[in-house]
Amino acid sequence: MSTETRQGDIDRDTRFAYLAELWLEEMDQEAALGNLSPTTVRLYPSALKNWALPSLGRLQCREVVVTRCAKAVKNARMKASYDTAKTVKAALSGACDYAVRHGAMGTNPIRSVGRMTRGKQKAVVALTGAQRIDLLTKLRAYGLTRQIDSNGRSLGPRGQIWLDIPDLMEAMLSTGVRIGEALAIPGPDVETGAAAVAVTHHVIRVTGQGLVRRPLRKGNEDQLTLGVPEWSRPMWQRRADVAGDRPLFASSTGELLDPSNVINRISEAMTAVGYEWVTSHVFRKTVGTVLDEAGLPTTAIADQLGNTRAVAERHYRKRRVTNRENVAALEAMLDPTEAPPVPETH
Repeated sequence: MSTETRQGDIDRDTRFAYLAELWLEEMDQEAALGNLSPTTVRLYPSALKNWALPSLGRLQCREVVVTRCAKAVKNARMKASYDTAKTVKAALSGACDYAVRHGAMGTNPIRSVGRMTRGKQKAVVALTGAQRIDLLTKLRAYGLTRQIDSNGRSLGPRGQIWLDIPDLMEAMLSTGVRIGEALAIPGPDVETGAAAVAVTHHVIRVTGQGLVRRPLRKGNEDQLTLGVPEWSRPMWQRRADVAGDRPLFASSTGELLDPSNVINRISEAMTAVGYEWVTSHVFRKTVGTVLDEAGLPTTAIADQLGNTRAVAERHYRKRRVTNRENVAALEAMLDPTEAPPVPETH
C-alpha cells in the first residue's frame, strides 16, 4: 500500500504526482535560499503539469520507467518546441533524482533517455548599420506620440516608458547585456564620465516577493564591468545623473521595471515603427555580429556577452566562410598553365 498519505513519506508505490509535488516544494525552498534561480524554478510546475503528469502522474514511482519518460519528452518536443521539451526533461530528471534520494526509485530513468537535438540552427538575425540608425530615429519620434492618451490628456510619468525605449536600445547595443540585466543597473554602477558600466545584477519576478534585483547576471553568471563606446556615453551619463541611487530605467514611481512588461512595450513599439521582427534579443545578437564582422575572436565576443565560447559561436556569430586561405590553392586545380604535362602512352 502506498505511504503517500503520511506526510512526506514516499516509497516505490507512491504516485508520481505526489512525489513531484514534494520535489517542487523543495525547489521553491532552494530558490528562496538563493541556491537556484526563481525564474528557472518557475518553469517546472507548468512543464510537469502540461507535459509529464498527464501520462505519468497516476503511475507509481516504480512504474515510471525510461520508455514512459522518453515518450513524455518526445511529446513535448513534437507538439511544442525543443526548449519546452528540454524543460520537461530537466523537471523530470530533478523529480526522479528526488525519488532516488528518498528510496522511491532505484535509478533515475531520465539519465537513459536519448539526447535531444535542436534541429536546424536558425540564422543569426541582427540589425544592419543603416537599420540601427533608422530604428533609433523612428523610436524617438514614436515615443513623443505616446505621451498623451486617446482623449488628448498627458500621460505624465506613465508615458516615460516610451521615451525610455530608444535609450534602452542604446544601452543594449553598447554593451550586449540582457534586458533584465540592463534594468538592474543603478546610477552608481555607471563609472564617472560614463566610460564603463558595471553589470552585477538582474531583475526577475519571484512569486510572493514581486520584482527582485538578484545578485549576479542571468544564470548566476559572473559580474562584468564593460567599457562602452563614445556614442553611448551621453545617454549613460544623463540617465545616471537623473537616477541617483535608483535604477537607470525605472517605473513611474522610481521602482524596478518588470522585464516581461518592458519586452511587451518594446514589441509594441517595434511593430508600430515597422520593425516587428526585432525583439530585445536582436540587440544582443547585433552586438555579437558587429564584433564578429570586426574580425574579433570568439573569446572576445564571449567575454563581451558573458557567455561561453560555444554559446557565442552557436548563437551570436553569423555563418561565415572558413577556408579563405585554402581558396588560392584550389584556384589552380583546373588551371592548364599550372598542370604538369600529361605523359605519353605507348
